[in-house]
Amino acid sequence: MSAFEHLPRYLVSFFSALAVSLLLTPLMGRLARRYGILDRPRQGRFHRTATPYLGGLAVAASLVLIAVATRGLSGQVTVILLGGTAMCLLGFVDDWRTVAPVPKILVEASAGVALWVAGIRAGLFGVAGLDLALTVVWVVVVTNALNLVDNMDGLASGLAALGALGFFGISVGESHYLVASLAIAICGASLGFLAHNFPPAKIFLGDAGSLLLGFMLAALGLELDIATQPGPVRAALPVLVLAVPLFDTAVVVALRLLQRRPVYVGATDHTSHRLAARGMSPRQVAFTALGIQAACSALAVVLATSSKEVLVMGVSAFAAVAAVAWGLMVNEGRRPLNDSPPDRLVATAQPAFQNTGE
Repeated sequence: MSAFEHLPRYLVSFFSALAVSLLLTPLMGRLARRYGILDRPRQGRFHRTATPYLGGLAVAASLVLIAVATRGLSGQVTVILLGGTAMCLLGFVDDWRTVAPVPKILVEASAGVALWVAGIRAGLFGVAGLDLALTVVWVVVVTNALNLVDNMDGLASGLAALGALGFFGISVGESHYLVASLAIAICGASLGFLAHNFPPAKIFLGDAGSLLLGFMLAALGLELDIATQPGPVRAALPVLVLAVPLFDTAVVVALRLLQRRPVYVGATDHTSHRLAARGMSPRQVAFTALGIQAACSALAVVLATSSKEVLVMGVSAFAAVAAVAWGLMVNEGRRPLNDSPPDRLVATAQPAFQNTGE
């Protein structure tokens, strides 16, 4: 079947997820306020008014409802949705009562093992034990990368939408239509939430949403199977699709290790915070990050359909640029941190920044 034959299914998946998320998000916000599930201003946070969590529950509900309604519950999709549900519940508990880092990582790793058992796995090494380890590491890293990048209004949901759109484009090109349907539904659900989260945000994803979206994107990355390309090159494409959150995570982890600070303790040392400190408004930071991610996702789609030589050159050039940018950001980040927002942002009536997502 051609991609055009699946077009109605893609349209239904996208617009249904978009509508459900768009409508459910305000309801979740009212529920969060009623039960006091709020992100309150405190040290190391930039927003100045208590803002409701639970936006992630709206995203989760939209994905489950659309999967059931479109009869997309194959064995592997069911495992992905169950893993996503587990991440959402884990994040919900963390939003409400706080979960220690070790139990969170154990749950994420268990979800990675479940994907492996279901046949959703990395195949870079061709050795079962090594590929299982890579699968688990990929799930844990990507899941937490979306969680970490959820540190300013509009970032996590916008980046998730663009990442899912990149996976959709690659999946269509490779005739992986079930993966494409799930990817475009994730894109729609993320955009529906983004309408309420773009600066100034009325509601936050919370860990319930960021862990859910991170896990779903990690699973989509594992589902890609471009058999015509060598393993290392195939592995580079999901990294390119998720370039911005993975880049920010690499910068933050390096800085905290260099400064001998715990990696899991939140701080205002993210790339977005650095840009804001240089004078960008929250909207400008969001547009900058989303613009870069859109370019990376588009590049990944183009490279996936290119010849081997073009793909290798494109991936090599991207890796070189990313390495230079990473080095510059780490060097920039060595200067003392400022956990207080600039005066121009404190004066705003709405919160300029979201929680650090950690």
